Amino acid sequence: MSILRSLRTAALAAGVAAVFAGDVIVDSLADSTLLSRSAEAQGRGGRGGGGMRGMSGMREIRELLEPSFTRRDMPLFVEQLKLDDGQRPIVEALLEDYEDSFGEGSEMVQTDLTDLGRSMMQSFMGGGAMGDMRDRMRERFQGIRAEMEEMEANGEPLSDEERREFFRGRMEGMQQEMMDEAMDSGAFDEVRGVMSEMLDILEQWVAERTRIDETFVADVEIQLDDDQLVLWPAFDRFITREKSLPKGRLSGEDVNLFAVIDDSELSEASFDSLGEMLDEYELAIHQALESRDEYVLASAPKLFKAMRDGDTKDAERILKQQVRLRESVRDTNDRYRELFVAALEDEAEKARLDDAFLGEAYERIYSPTWAHRAFDAALELEDLDEDVFMAIGQLQMAFLAEMGNRNRGLMTELRKVEGKRQIDEGTRMVAVMSGDMSRGLPWGPGSRGQRNGEDDRYRDGMEERDEAAERFIEQLKGMLSLEQQEALPERRGRGGRGGGGGWGGGNNDERRQEMIKRFDTDGDGELNDDERRKMFESIRGGEGRGGRGGEGGEGREGRGGRGGGEGRGGRGGRGGGGGGQGVG
Repeated sequence: MSILRSLRTAALAAGVAAVFAGDVIVDSLADSTLLSRSAEAQGRGGRGGGGMRGMSGMREIRELLEPSFTRRDMPLFVEQLKLDDGQRPIVEALLEDYEDSFGEGSEMVQTDLTDLGRSMMQSFMGGGAMGDMRDRMRERFQGIRAEMEEMEANGEPLSDEERREFFRGRMEGMQQEMMDEAMDSGAFDEVRGVMSEMLDILEQWVAERTRIDETFVADVEIQLDDDQLVLWPAFDRFITREKSLPKGRLSGEDVNLFAVIDDSELSEASFDSLGEMLDEYELAIHQALESRDEYVLASAPKLFKAMRDGDTKDAERILKQQVRLRESVRDTNDRYRELFVAALEDEAEKARLDDAFLGEAYERIYSPTWAHRAFDAALELEDLDEDVFMAIGQLQMAFLAEMGNRNRGLMTELRKVEGKRQIDEGTRMVAVMSGDMSRGLPWGPGSRGQRNGEDDRYRDGMEERDEAAERFIEQLKGMLSLEQQEALPERRGRGGRGGGGGWGGGNNDERRQEMIKRFDTDGDGELNDDERRKMFESIRGGEGRGGRGGEGGEGREGRGGRGGGEGRGGRGGRGGGGGGQGVG
């Protein structure tokens, strides 16, 4: 049983929770299409959304057990602090002692928490205040499955959404029933008692890990001469970025702009022009990271205490402050992203750098799509007529412009909902500990609150963008022969609206025939040169699309990540040494 699972078990409380911490669902519904489909849906989603991201507060607690420095950092100490041959073995020994001490303490904490979580699980699942709950829960799940099978056998087939709603409805009643039983049986008191022991362990560990970190840093600084001590602040900022940026929860919070700039292959003159601004960014992002990390470290036990007590008000206060500080890191990255791009004079470099920033920060939105790949493939066809090639290029420009506008709107919506989603997940978990099941569990089939309001605007926007892309691809395929259409890449994931996956089945040929019929003025069933020219002119003019033709270039394709990942960490700021640690 992992530390995260032990802590999650505590949050589940009252037997209802223990179901989701254990393997009861898998045992009962392993062969259910509902389970497989739900798991597939939960597993989707990129950074900051979708799937089991780790509930608010739980990942922070897990990260308390991770060291600030490791043996792998030794080359960074040597390179950036310019350690001499006499200093290297001393600092290396200090680093090894630090990692050993931290590891011993972390292992003891994890063992204690795991044992407590296991004892609580055993209390729920067999004997204890709740009796043999495992068998009862398995019977309930089997009963739900039997109900669904009986309905379908009686000629009442259920859609995927109906199956989810049916399961969710049955689960809600069962959860509340188990919650009431837990309150009456004293199981809640058992949970809170165990969580109090866990809280004591966490509070002691926070103080101990702070002491271990501070002792190590002080011991290293003693070994440095005056010139090396001058380098320490820049090294501290560098190592903080390397260790802390990956802990981001929000889109754009975990982006290292130094690394993105390094990978963008700017000219020497362009890179030099950003020098002063890079120094400003280095200080600004460090301050934002320090504020975030200090509060998250100090508030993790407080959040766990609020969960133990079922204090949703205090939990919400803590979670909101955590999110505000995370947004501060994200906003710092976004602000300097815009400043860096605006400072460049070369338009091609501007475009390349902006694409790289956005692709790294908002990967779910700005990664190249199937439609981008289709346009690229179409323009690479060897047997294209010149006028067709030009028409495809014009259509691609309109496509990119529309995608760019839609992506900016999606980015705005995503920024609105990500933090709120984390707060909602955390407060739902705490609400369970107060006996309130009205909000549902913070994950799984009983979860609610993520399908309403602002969250829908982001989800709907993504779907509308896909539909718009499909319309552009239909126009693209109308310009190509059937053989040329087959050379285009198929769409991965869900099929088109016409069925059959890929591009939408038989609708493509129908669309082509519609285009021929529309511009076949002489009625011979084929398009002559004059008719084809009129069709292309219509497409260039955006007729019937309602698009934004002419804006060109916005939302460009090729939004990749960091290439090979070398030189991560960038310059490390003034005095920060020769670049960051390569991460492949």
